[in-house]
Amino acid sequence: MKRMWNVAALGAVIVIGLGTFAVDATEPKAEWALDISSNPSVWEDAVVEISYSTEDDVEQRFEVTTEESHITSNLNYIAEGLRYRERLNGDARSIHRIMNGWTYAQSIRTEDGYIGVGQDGMKELIVFKQEDGEKLSTFSFDASDSKIYDIVNGVWAGAFLNDGQLNLVYRDGYDGEEKTMLATFNEAMNEVTVKELSMDKGFITHVINTNRFYVTDLLSQMAETRYIPVGVSSYEVIREGEEEINVEDPDPGLFAYDTKTGKVVQLAEGQGFWDYTVSGHNLFALNEDGEELVIDLNTGKQTTREVLDSVDHAFYENGRLYQTRQAKDGVVIDVYEDGKQISSAAITPENEEARDMLEQIDVYVR
Repeated sequence: MKRMWNVAALGAVIVIGLGTFAVDATEPKAEWALDISSNPSVWEDAVVEISYSTEDDVEQRFEVTTEESHITSNLNYIAEGLRYRERLNGDARSIHRIMNGWTYAQSIRTEDGYIGVGQDGMKELIVFKQEDGEKLSTFSFDASDSKIYDIVNGVWAGAFLNDGQLNLVYRDGYDGEEKTMLATFNEAMNEVTVKELSMDKGFITHVINTNRFYVTDLLSQMAETRYIPVGVSSYEVIREGEEEINVEDPDPGLFAYDTKTGKVVQLAEGQGFWDYTVSGHNLFALNEDGEELVIDLNTGKQTTREVLDSVDHAFYENGRLYQTRQAKDGVVIDVYEDGKQISSAAITPENEEARDMLEQIDVYVR
């Protein structure tokens, strides 16, 4: 009886301890509010992410909506799990379920759902496709095949659709010796062909609108276009004594893979860009002068329009352009669509703890 009592008491202590950890581990102190000045409909489903960090303080992160403000950094494992589950929409849950145990995956979102490719260590390459946001089909390739082994062993840059076929861009090799490769899966997704991409220099680092691994709750959709926007980098050789080190350096300008010619081309050059995104068949890019460059990814036709008088910090999300600027009582967020401002709001501190952080925060909207 004594032994049973000790076990029961120990269990109670563990439960109490877990409960205390779950409730008290990250009691939020700073509180924030989203004050909307115009067009509230823009913010109905928006989440404002706030990050705060200094050299002398621990990083803190918050999420703010029209209804609440809560801390998201350094959560206990129970709270992390609950927050992660909340962020998964219904379309993504089935994909996350099949990804259990995978070591890497990439996908894109289409009108029908998600389509992508993943890998189970160095054993298998797995392609998956979702239809009508529900039904999910997969096909596996054995990595004992040398062609498949090279894919799972490569550095994946991203995926895109062309003529109804899934394509994966990856790099084969390292430190200046790599080649940019393209793996194309047939419509049935049970066969794959591989070829090297033609590039004047450098290699592809990423494909725009590709979702990496578990980040499958994004709203952006990928439409089939002739030009597939990509990031390109080259290696700069730095000498340290007798040793030579290859350092990756992003190439300036905007690049795309031309599905018609099979080559990587430069869409824009001679200017730096703050950010860029794809919406529908257009590429939108904001240059350092506050001008927005719009490129039709079917024809390559370009137009330019003035959108910002001054640029403090700007980024794209789901086809909209956001500019943030520090004000005396908060951070102002202006929203632009099709070259016109459609809304404005501000993140404002609700208590002294938040006011102390105000000058050191970064703001992002998703």
